[in-house]
Amino acid sequence: MKLAHDPASGNWRQVFGAGRFARALCVAVVTLVMMGFSVAHARGTDAVVQSPEDAKSLLEGIQSAAKRLNYQGVFSQQRDGVVHSFRMTHRFVDDREEEIIEVLDNSPREYLRVNHAVRCYMPEQKMVVNELQRQERFPALLMGELSHFSEFYDVLLASKPNRVAGRQCLMVDIVPKDDHRPRYQFCADVQTGLLLKAQLLQADGSVLEQIAFNQVRIGHAIADDELAPSWSTDGWQEINQKQETIDFRALGWDYEQPPGFKPVMQLQRTFNDGRMVNQMILTDGLASVSVFIEPYQQNLSQHQWQGASRLGSINLYGKQVGEYWVVVVGEVPAQSIHMLAQSISRRDVSASQ
Repeated sequence: MKLAHDPASGNWRQVFGAGRFARALCVAVVTLVMMGFSVAHARGTDAVVQSPEDAKSLLEGIQSAAKRLNYQGVFSQQRDGVVHSFRMTHRFVDDREEEIIEVLDNSPREYLRVNHAVRCYMPEQKMVVNELQRQERFPALLMGELSHFSEFYDVLLASKPNRVAGRQCLMVDIVPKDDHRPRYQFCADVQTGLLLKAQLLQADGSVLEQIAFNQVRIGHAIADDELAPSWSTDGWQEINQKQETIDFRALGWDYEQPPGFKPVMQLQRTFNDGRMVNQMILTDGLASVSVFIEPYQQNLSQHQWQGASRLGSINLYGKQVGEYWVVVVGEVPAQSIHMLAQSISRRDVSASQ
């Protein structure tokens, strides 16, 4: 999971629940440092460790299915004893990916995405927020290249299928080889490869968090009106969130990234109230960590906490660096968040300009 700005207020909030799908819908897990066969035997399964080539093909096939298939369904996200439900329609035609996600509980919202362009409809506020989003969302799962994936994970494939939403699916365990990244468990549709369920596991194997389809149709034609918003937006306020590509190091920010993680996105976001927030996402291809930096404001409550914190599976670390407020957040072990946060420092770049 990740943190994201609420489209209406620009405040950071958890992105699962009503806000989750404005950014990314990819479930991760707490760390479990075990090797492949020991996990399979401990769980009493006949799962088989995949070769690096087979593991790469398997995960890339799941990713391709999420992006290139037509599908419609209702899925639920369960976390900390709370369940939220969403309706999704996804279409792929002529290299154009289209998707609409409707929040089925809490405040009504819809997210209409065409490739990376997202429109968030908020009827209670009579507002539409437009933004470019380059992060992946459920049922996609990959954030980057998998060229070094086997250095950091073992991938185990169960020999017997399971069932999710009435469809047979293959169980896939993705087990970290070190303590810098989490463990994942996926179930991918046998016929199409579409990800039907993703779980976050505690160290004892119990489920900490889950996102899964309750019902889904795959491979049928989808009409234009099935991708239209539910409300007329006549008279609504339209907000365009501004983004600019930046380079953290060129701006004077130094950091030490966790092993295997590389930056895949560095942006400055400007909000309607004038606030500017720099965001960097680092990933190992599957797990991801976000760094948020903005000018420190003493009157903001979110700038008052210091040190480590945790929200369910999400680990956070906040600190003040000179005139800036820095937050590191991700579904990776707390020690990785702490290491990255403590390594972030600011140097004077004015002398070199």
